[in-house]
Formats: sequence, structure tokens, C-alpha cells
Amino acid sequence: WRQPQLDFYQVQLANFMERSERPRDSQWAELREAQAAAARETPGCGLAVIIDVGEANDIHPRNKQDVGKRLALQALHTTYNRDIVCAGPTFRTVAFNGNEATIAFDNIGGGLVTRDNEPLVGFAIAGADRKFVWAQARIDGDTVLVWNDAIGTPVAVRYAWGDNPACNLYNREGLPAM
Repeated sequence: WRQPQLDFYQVQLANFMERSERPRDSQWAELREAQAAAARETPGCGLAVIIDVGEANDIHPRNKQDVGKRLALQALHTTYNRDIVCAGPTFRTVAFNGNEATIAFDNIGGGLVTRDNEPLVGFAIAGADRKFVWAQARIDGDTVLVWNDAIGTPVAVRYAWGDNPACNLYNREGLPAM
């Protein structure tokens, strides 16, 4: 189209397939991570996260309205330079202290919340053996604290890592964490 700086927006894979009872490897989650990395590393590229609009039995979510709204937020921010929150909480850093992981995020907008006003779900933590187990988590200001009493010295933490993960971390603007 003879526009070398043409902006590009992608839709991240939705939640799909059976929900796993325990943390496990997921090619679906790996592809989501690759999409997020491509969006971060490509100028003019935005990503609409739709981890919350999918259906276990349908690869094409029926809720197109939220998909369109999230793409529009990306375009308004990136292409039209509007000063708006266009994405949900995005991992920035993790620090390990004792048996806890403290996760900091970008794109927190008006603050971190759970979509359903329930305790946080969707976090897993692992020690040096890299065997992930479900973790407890709570919002602490602009960070999330994650732990499992059985993991004395965690070295890794994951969020929403699965084909169809249970996850509920959002910013106050209603956009899901990736």
C-alpha cells in the first residue's frame, strides 16, 4: 500500500478448548506470548487481548463487539495519538523475595482490579524444578503478590497460561491482563 509506516493491529488468540485442572504446558499460550512479543517489538503494532471472550467449544468467539472495541482503542491510541488506556495490565517486572513473587505491570490505567470482585485466579508459581502449581495472589496497590506455601523459593511465575485459563485480572478500564 506504499505506506512503510502503516500501523497494524492483531487480535490475540481467545481462550479455547477444555480448561485444565492443573498448570501445564500449552502451545496455545505459547502462541499468545509470541503475539504479545511481536506487538511489543514492532513499531505501530497493537494487540487486542481477548482472553475473556472465547468459548471452550468454538475457536471463533461470538462476541465480536468487545473485539472491535479493543481494536478501536489500539487504533485511537497508536494511529490517532489519543491519550487513552488501550490495553490491560501488561507484565513489566517480577521480583522474588522469600516465598513471594511481586509482579509489576504497565497499562494499569486507574488501577488493578478483578473483573468479578473475587480473589485473583490464574497465577501459577514454580521453584527451581520448574514444576508449576496454582498460586494464591492478591492485588497490592499497583502490583500483584503471588505465592504458594509449598514453594519456599520461587523462580518463575505465570499468569493465564493455558488454552482456556481461568483468569480475572483487569485494569479499572475493563481491559484484561495479558
